[in-house]
Amino acid sequence: MTRSWNGTEWQEYCILLLQKRYATKNSHNLQLVPDRHNGDLGIEAFSLDGVAYQCYAAEEPLAVDACFAKQRDKLTVDLGKLNTYKKEMHKMLGSVVLRRYVFLVHRHDSRQLIRHASKKSAEVVEWKLPFIDPDFRIVVETDNDYAIERESLHAIPPPLIDPPELTDGDQKTWVAGNQDLRQTAYTKLEKIQTSRGAIDGVLEALTKQYLLGENTLERLRAVSPEAYRGIISSRAQKEDLLALEYPPGLDDSRGKLAEIAKEFSESLSREYPILGDSTAKTLAWAAVADWLMRCPLDFEKVS
Repeated sequence: MTRSWNGTEWQEYCILLLQKRYATKNSHNLQLVPDRHNGDLGIEAFSLDGVAYQCYAAEEPLAVDACFAKQRDKLTVDLGKLNTYKKEMHKMLGSVVLRRYVFLVHRHDSRQLIRHASKKSAEVVEWKLPFIDPDFRIVVETDNDYAIERESLHAIPPPLIDPPELTDGDQKTWVAGNQDLRQTAYTKLEKIQTSRGAIDGVLEALTKQYLLGENTLERLRAVSPEAYRGIISSRAQKEDLLALEYPPGLDDSRGKLAEIAKEFSESLSREYPILGDSTAKTLAWAAVADWLMRCPLDFEKVS
């Protein structure tokens, strides 16, 4: 399954890959191009040896032909900026002459994109811009072309990401200070449980998983900010789809909670293999507990 990225997430991810790559060569050979002040002129970064980088992730889901069309149009528009803003580009690049333009996309399924890139390469050369090498070429890449860097981003020793120990005292302290959140979750669980004892048991288990998950995220933020940001982003994306994928009234039972946690856990394991199954499950159940307490996840009362 193709991961759905938004533009900002993909750009940040690509920049991390590039920084990893250039750090192994020359840490002062990559220049990022901020876009907050008058735009980025059609590139996200460039290297001092003449390679420009532009990142683009089309919004999924898309069929192959639709994805190609969006990528083709994006490439065309951004390449046009090289000519439209040639004076600004020349001033920014200084003595750097671009010989390659890497179009970094989240998926590459059509050879037609390569054909389009070849055509546009020739057009750019014909513009005879002072910062374009006569051998200028556009190269289409994905993160598969940065496999070593991608692995490096996620290469965290397992002991560093296992959830820290949680004591009864830790849990009691949190419960004492967050009765409102617990009550919100309790009220929802009442809709799918008939036994007060069962509700209390589920709520205690969810609270423990929530705290373990939060502790794990704190550890991840310290040892791998990249993985931390990615997991937070994945959780937010899943939260946005809860009302569509699991609307109230559709299989409102404890099984619904398990289904949501299982699906999210499997998604985290796929995207972040270094988590391990148990840690991914903890983070998934922590997310479920969070959604119950903050209201994105709800049920209809069983009649």
